[in-house]
Amino acid sequence: MKKNTRIMSIKLSFFLCITALIVKIIAIYYTNFDLFGDEAQYWAWSKDLDLGYYSKPPLLAWLIGFVTFFLGNSFETLKFIPFFMYILNSYIVFLITKKIYKNKNRAILTAISFYLLPAATVSSFLISTDILLIFFWSLSLLFLLKIRDHPTIMNFLLLGIFLGLAFLTKYAAIYFVLSFLVILYFDAKLKKIFFTKIIGISVFISSGILVFLPNIVWNTKNNWATFNHTSDNASLDKININLFQGLEFIFIQAIMVGPFLFLFFIFSFNKLKISFESKFLLSFSLPVLFIVFIESVLVRANANWAAVALVPLMILFFNHISLISKNFVIINNMVNFVFCLVFFILIINTSSLKVFNRINGISNFSSHLEKTHMQSNKYLVVQDRLLYSNLQYLFKDLNKILLTPHNPKNRITSHFHLVSPLLPSFKENFIYLGSPNELKYLTNEYQIKKIETKTVKFTKESIGVYEIIF
Repeated sequence: MKKNTRIMSIKLSFFLCITALIVKIIAIYYTNFDLFGDEAQYWAWSKDLDLGYYSKPPLLAWLIGFVTFFLGNSFETLKFIPFFMYILNSYIVFLITKKIYKNKNRAILTAISFYLLPAATVSSFLISTDILLIFFWSLSLLFLLKIRDHPTIMNFLLLGIFLGLAFLTKYAAIYFVLSFLVILYFDAKLKKIFFTKIIGISVFISSGILVFLPNIVWNTKNNWATFNHTSDNASLDKININLFQGLEFIFIQAIMVGPFLFLFFIFSFNKLKISFESKFLLSFSLPVLFIVFIESVLVRANANWAAVALVPLMILFFNHISLISKNFVIINNMVNFVFCLVFFILIINTSSLKVFNRINGISNFSSHLEKTHMQSNKYLVVQDRLLYSNLQYLFKDLNKILLTPHNPKNRITSHFHLVSPLLPSFKENFIYLGSPNELKYLTNEYQIKKIETKTVKFTKESIGVYEIIF
């Protein structure tokens, strides 16, 4: 691509990026959507800071706790966390690209284009562990590249710290270790460094373990709850081969990285040069995609399970194709910008499309609940984990106590079973949302009075509302 064409592409892409930023800010302030259940759960965790939680390590909860301590607990404050994290993630993409390809303009263009990806568009509106995992995964990639050029103790130390923080965010960071072994096989220079720099390797390993150690300690005290949950998520004991699920996973990944970018790369794959750059980026993307693809075929796999693979994959795709087509960058970013614009306009208008159902109408339901059933009741017991999380957030300024039913004889399946269970000996009247069968373990006699059944958008099943009287 000629220099003037690239400068024009940078200017146009930068304009699209700034426009996208403005639209996102407007969406955050004007939408009537609620927090997704998992987002509310992470917020609830942040009000009870710990070294670990049932389904995830603690770093995201720590970040939310830090931000809300200074800026409050508003919807807008929470939504600005992923908003700013994706700006930071884009900057790390710039640094990685500049380090690999030694070209500042290409790096700028790659970073802007990353921010406009459909995956970044969707994820920048959702608080998730992926936003932090991608950040620390990308920083780990950057410092691995730095070690290849300058194997200093400081670079080894920072690699260990960032990888440790990635593990403190989500156990999917294990993919970095697997990909690291792959690149050691393909790159003699890195292999020599990591087989000869004994002090550096020791610093790297010890710093990573030290950072991750708090969560290990928490797990040892809680029957390895997070590790067991992660193992359950894999569900390898429930194998049911379904190739369609694998194809669906690939299709979603293609959409997330950008359909235009994906298709263009497929058709120009034969022109890909086998170099360190391509080996490095493929080593940190293909193994992840392959493992999650197999998981999707054997059992199931959520689209975000391979989120970290999209960073090196996008850098490879984009820089390969931008050398082939002068017009590709403009077309690709325009297509992705249109997706971004439509997505956030729908959010601004609180769209009634089914894709948004799970964040639609929860505030109205909680308001109805508070005005009609909670005026004379201090306790609210909620069976569903996500609804519990949402209601805990929405009732945060009310003098209400939320609990969740859990028979101590049964296995724990939620962090709230650990920290706010409805104990068997409980004997205060409460409002209950869920199945009455889940209360049979209570030891005190009680009466069940059905108040109403609410049909809502945010869950597929109607919600039964009961008053439990002792």
